Amino acid sequence: MRSHTFKKSISSVLISSMMLTSFFTSVSYAEDKVINVKKESGVHAAVKKDDHQKPTKEMWTKVWGDEFNDGQIDSSKWTFDLTNGHSVGLPGWGNNELQYYTNRVENVREEDGNLVIEARKEEYEGFGYTSARIKTKGLFSKKYGKFEIRASAPTGKGYWPAIWMLPEKNVYGGWAASGEIDIMEGWGSKPHTIAGTIHYGQEWPNNGYSGAEYELKDGKTIEDFHTYAIEWEPGEIRWYVDGELYSTKNDWYSQSPGQPANNAYPAPFDEEFHLIMNLAVGGNFDGNPDENTMFPKSMKIDYVRVYELTGREYREPVPPTIAKEDYLPDAKLAQEDGNLIYNNRFTEDVEEDYGMGIPGTAHWALYEEWGAGNNANVLVEDINNDRFLKVDIKNAGWQVYSVQPQAIVSLAKGRFYKLTFDAKAEEVRKMIVKVTGGASVGYASYSPSLVAHVTDEIQRYEIPFQMKHDSDNAARVEFNLGTNSTTTWIGNARLEEVESIPFNHDVLKTPLPNGNHVYNGGFDIGEANGMSYWHLLNSGKAVVSSNVDAEERKLKMDIEKRGKHASEIQLVQRGILISPDHDYNLSFDVQSSHKNEVEIQIVNQEGKVYGKEVVKLVKGEQHIELTFKELAMNVSDPYSQLVFQLGNSKGTIELDNIQLYKSL
Repeated sequence: MRSHTFKKSISSVLISSMMLTSFFTSVSYAEDKVINVKKESGVHAAVKKDDHQKPTKEMWTKVWGDEFNDGQIDSSKWTFDLTNGHSVGLPGWGNNELQYYTNRVENVREEDGNLVIEARKEEYEGFGYTSARIKTKGLFSKKYGKFEIRASAPTGKGYWPAIWMLPEKNVYGGWAASGEIDIMEGWGSKPHTIAGTIHYGQEWPNNGYSGAEYELKDGKTIEDFHTYAIEWEPGEIRWYVDGELYSTKNDWYSQSPGQPANNAYPAPFDEEFHLIMNLAVGGNFDGNPDENTMFPKSMKIDYVRVYELTGREYREPVPPTIAKEDYLPDAKLAQEDGNLIYNNRFTEDVEEDYGMGIPGTAHWALYEEWGAGNNANVLVEDINNDRFLKVDIKNAGWQVYSVQPQAIVSLAKGRFYKLTFDAKAEEVRKMIVKVTGGASVGYASYSPSLVAHVTDEIQRYEIPFQMKHDSDNAARVEFNLGTNSTTTWIGNARLEEVESIPFNHDVLKTPLPNGNHVYNGGFDIGEANGMSYWHLLNSGKAVVSSNVDAEERKLKMDIEKRGKHASEIQLVQRGILISPDHDYNLSFDVQSSHKNEVEIQIVNQEGKVYGKEVVKLVKGEQHIELTFKELAMNVSDPYSQLVFQLGNSKGTIELDNIQLYKSL
């Protein structure tokens, strides 16, 4: 069960967005049985196909907002960030922004029925520009609904207006594991274009994003007033400008620190978010102002309106499926051995392909951060009759990508891949590996990031993924070695297409960083059904059904017919490392509709019992704690199983927060 206290004790570090500049288009959304939408005071009413029927009730009902008509900013709705980011450990807000945010009337006020956020060129608190960032954090937040803002924004190189959302509580970890929703961002130097984006994945720098740009109609610019909106439902977010749908997103993921799998879909966009509106100056998005940029200029917001969906139920969150597409013309197709990485033994030279600047490195490239000098020397060495790329780092740089060997590969949308490689280093270090696109697609992440813990012994690493972006003949397998100057060797890199990526429920379960031996004890990671790593088995005459509610994230088991023996219904997790040198404490939350008796066992692969305890369940809720002592085993067993035997129970039993720790 998820809660805002984040039961897995993951840090709630708020990391401001490092917003990026290149995005992707998606498909439109169409609602069944609705053929047109009538606009009435900002609320949409669905009209059914039968003209003789009366319109249904309003599709969206307003639940919160601000019209900015009373001349004073409402302190019950809005608060401010008052810094350049230094006070929260993010100078320049992580984006090299130049402004200092204030709540002075010079920078933020209500005027002529608008909220005005004004950027000024002036010396203030050691910075050369001032502006404002206003937000609803701590005052208003919402999960799902329609968010609509009518606004105008300034043009001019270096202006960066944004209307966006961050999680009220970082339930899944720091940015961007807990997500970000950008309703509208504008480039001051691109007055006819805006963008809508989502950020998600793992914590920075292993995050991902996707979005789309929109060209304003009829020669309009961002300085004209436009209505920007999102419609956010479970498993889908839709972006609109002036009522026109231009982007739909339903594919994302979230993985919290220390977890063995992603949070269950539709995380991270299944928690409450608050609204932010700001006008930044300079930074990574549009660059810094130039001699032609005029100051002061303002972002004006006519209104903010938030709606609840009332015309129908919210959609069910269903993970999207992506059809496999053909490879593009001139793609580097798989070689005879199935490898899509060409020249993985560093023996080939190709005319006009300079590789990494040394012989034998065709089809590879070496990125070194601009301005940091000659960051690394590379050469090819034989190790145990294999050829490895040796990367001798002279200047580690400030970013993980400061030193980055790349294998250039071709990928096709919808297809599944498995990347494997070997690596070692002079001493223990981290290396971040992922598959991405190049500058033309904004360096989009095509795979999750692997944080490889490289040692002085050769180890093999693996990343399975599906290509969910458009096909790309110039994708890159990135080995990010920046920020650490330890010499590293890379070899035997293989990228091969696989039919699918089945979830491995019975993977050997190294204890989690917090010491818990049970994976997915909260039924909230892995597959959307919440049952990853668990098996619910029945035999004999026993009948049981189960489900995990997407909101509560508890396992609910309905025992429709009891068995003759407790073993006829079993909830099992396999591959748990158990040692005879320790006792083990098991705890869990349970709710039972009847008084029941459950036997809990630790057994080996064949079912030999190492230890067992009997728990008497009362009718209602309980927190259970018990200890397995003096286990009947002689050597450690990495294939042990934790088994709940429920065959003698009746009614409904709900389980949550299952944890197994070594006794201290």
